[in-house]
Amino acid sequence: MSLNRGDADSIGDYALVDRLGSGGMGVVYLGRSTSGRRVAVKVVHAQFAQDEEFRARFRQEVAAARQVSGAFTAPVVDADPDAEQPWMATLYVPGSTLSDTVARDGPLRGPELRSLALGLVEALRDIHQAGLVHRDLKPSNVLMAEDGPRVIDFGISRAVDNQTLTVTGRLIGTPPFMSPEQFASPRDVTPASDVFSLGSLLVYAATGNRPFDGESPYLTGYQVMYEAPVLDGVAEPLRSIAGRCLEKDPAARPGLAELHRLLQALPDSEAPGAPTAPIVQGAPTAQGAPTVPGVAGAAETRRQGSPARPVPRGLTTAGGKGGTDSTRPGHGQPRRGRRILLGLAVALAVTAVAITALKAGSQSPAAPAAPSALVTPPPKHVPWDYQIGGAYAPQSGVRVVSRSYEDAPSPGAYNICNINAFQAQDGAERDWDSDLLLRDAGGDVVYDEDWGEAVLDIRTDAKRQRIAAQVNAWIDECAAKAYKAVEPDNYDAFTRFPKYLTADQTKALMKLLSAHAHDKGLAIAQKGTLELVADRASVGLDFAVVEECGEWNECGQFAEAFDNNVLVVEYSAKGLSQACSGWSGTLSIVRRDESVVPKGTGGYLHETC
Repeated sequence: MSLNRGDADSIGDYALVDRLGSGGMGVVYLGRSTSGRRVAVKVVHAQFAQDEEFRARFRQEVAAARQVSGAFTAPVVDADPDAEQPWMATLYVPGSTLSDTVARDGPLRGPELRSLALGLVEALRDIHQAGLVHRDLKPSNVLMAEDGPRVIDFGISRAVDNQTLTVTGRLIGTPPFMSPEQFASPRDVTPASDVFSLGSLLVYAATGNRPFDGESPYLTGYQVMYEAPVLDGVAEPLRSIAGRCLEKDPAARPGLAELHRLLQALPDSEAPGAPTAPIVQGAPTAQGAPTVPGVAGAAETRRQGSPARPVPRGLTTAGGKGGTDSTRPGHGQPRRGRRILLGLAVALAVTAVAITALKAGSQSPAAPAAPSALVTPPPKHVPWDYQIGGAYAPQSGVRVVSRSYEDAPSPGAYNICNINAFQAQDGAERDWDSDLLLRDAGGDVVYDEDWGEAVLDIRTDAKRQRIAAQVNAWIDECAAKAYKAVEPDNYDAFTRFPKYLTADQTKALMKLLSAHAHDKGLAIAQKGTLELVADRASVGLDFAVVEECGEWNECGQFAEAFDNNVLVVEYSAKGLSQACSGWSGTLSIVRRDESVVPKGTGGYLHETC
């Protein structure tokens, strides 16, 4: 991808040529030295340069990467962790990531799989001999170079005896490729943790599927800790080897020397009749998150045939209700604080501590599908306003406005029509047929208690068609009022009610809404829901409206998935500061009060970068 407006021309002694990737914590550029040598330059975002803990962690990353110089890692060639914006340059390694390779060409077979496995064992040997534990071995951190794999990104590695830099209360890693001990006791991981991650990675390489693949990151974490891995399609002897690597008890896993001997016995060619498992259409690619760093495990989609799982005890949703607009009870209120927590300790800012940096030479993500020719997405990087709690005259210069479908568009602006698509309005259950309201085993309606909204039952195609008919009638109203786009709210309802709803059901309904919106000449927004950004093109979504991506270090993932066509609304000074520091030159950003009340109402707040 090309450089963005506002990117520096150079850093240190390196001219910056292209962007290789970006995320909530920083940007990775393709750089060139004065002699013409190509390097991958990782530059952290300016706001983190003021954070002493982050600086200490970045120094640790540089030191860790410098200690490892094996044939299967990317060596550090230069760094300045004390610069105004800390940076590190590593050798540029041409080649796709393992995740991109499998997504493009399918699972690895025969000698290619054997070479990968042996190369990764040798890379881990070099890492462990340097006294380090990588802690984030996953497909997007493995480059497929011509002469063998390269393990990259030491952003969350640490010395085995270093107990000081693990962020209190947060897990750091990528749930589908983390070990049980990373969830239970992240300060106490040993090299055996990387062996567990290697087992998961090899299953993915051989099948295109992950052995732990919940409907959301926190359910994936539960599977890692308590459930047996899914090894369908993994042929022997790799199946047995992977099974041993994936033992819950670290002491039961093989050491690297034993693993090397076992993997040397892998066949050089595919055995006749060896079982295979096709990649499930629409399933997320390897890393379980956008190839650009950020909250890991995003875009979780359950494999076909995998049973829905109830929410385990100890795994909860944390919710806080913002202020209420009494004139519009429950309508489109910001879902502030709805972040899935791992009951063992985490806000899933999980991988926000480390950019999938050193992703040097990986292929850029595929360009998103273009919207309908009759659809006009909102302009990028412009002043905008979020008025879903009540309409008022926007400030001078505002070019995009989001309002409730009940209100008229703002004259002269690009207008987005907000509708509640997956839950009934507070007190409006009677507007829906009784059987379209989701019910529990006792027959009682399931409510989103934070917002007093009944959840809609989207579990069958017939019900989705009937729900879509009602929502599409609102979309027709939006079109009749001359709105340019629609914003279906509560796209993330399935993450709050995983006992009943799945991501596939959610996407199926959204596809119906997208098709209708496009038929009416309206663009359609994805409202937040980082879990589904990888599916935006297949679902038919044209741009994103995102709450608190600055607060939660998620702006980079949305920017990458939607080609910077992202409208950000923050509700705190911290969130606005972080969004502006990293994305003021790229995304449309506004801070509103938590109740998004109209101008002139008590509590009204409107700020920009």
